[in-house]
Amino acid sequence: MIKFFKINLIFFLIVIASPASYSNADMSDPYENSNRSIHEFNDKIDIYLLRPVSVGYSLLPNPIEDGISNILQNSGEPINFTNYILQGEIKNALSSIMRFIINSSFGLLGAIDLADKLNLKKNDTDFDKTLERWGASEGNYLVLPFIGPRSSRHLAGSIIDIVLNPLNYFLKDEDSIIRISPTILYAVSARSGNMETIDNLRETSIDYYSSLKSIYQQSRSSSLNESLDEEIFDDFF
Repeated sequence: MIKFFKINLIFFLIVIASPASYSNADMSDPYENSNRSIHEFNDKIDIYLLRPVSVGYSLLPNPIEDGISNILQNSGEPINFTNYILQGEIKNALSSIMRFIINSSFGLLGAIDLADKLNLKKNDTDFDKTLERWGASEGNYLVLPFIGPRSSRHLAGSIIDIVLNPLNYFLKDEDSIIRISPTILYAVSARSGNMETIDNLRETSIDYYSSLKSIYQQSRSSSLNESLDEEIFDDFF
């Protein structure tokens, strides 16, 4: 029954992710008024909560910050593997699973990126990219509380990635704070790593909402067009 529900959920999300075709430069924003309200709410959360925590986090020694970042990256490799399989990118899928095995076994759960030293480079993907590969359109621009910018396709992909992520099943019997701790840690780590960029953007933008929207669209477009070097396995072996 659970399996049947998940399959139907996936098809439902694919449908809602495909309302109309828009280019990244002209992503439709029919909910701009509510999006701007949520943007203001998120900005206050960032100013009064996330940024101060991130400032404290940034005081950690660089090797510890790098180690935490590497562990978070490593925990996402099973999702990368699954999505690369669904995208038909077999070489990338093998690279992701090999990175996970090597770093989990010999790199202290990924704290040390040994796979990178073996020329297996980090390369992320997600179900949004899978949906894009399958022909689903970008959809409308959304701003979600606590999460921030998403296209409707990206939102659908994020939900499916959560469903598919084996880490969630591994932690399903733990306390709520333990289950959500990787997500919280990822947010703090990402905010800390982009501290100067975000602060400058907030201070210098005439319209902070529009600036973030533009950056989101550009970053997703760039991310969707990235691919792993075809010669990576020749170099590795």
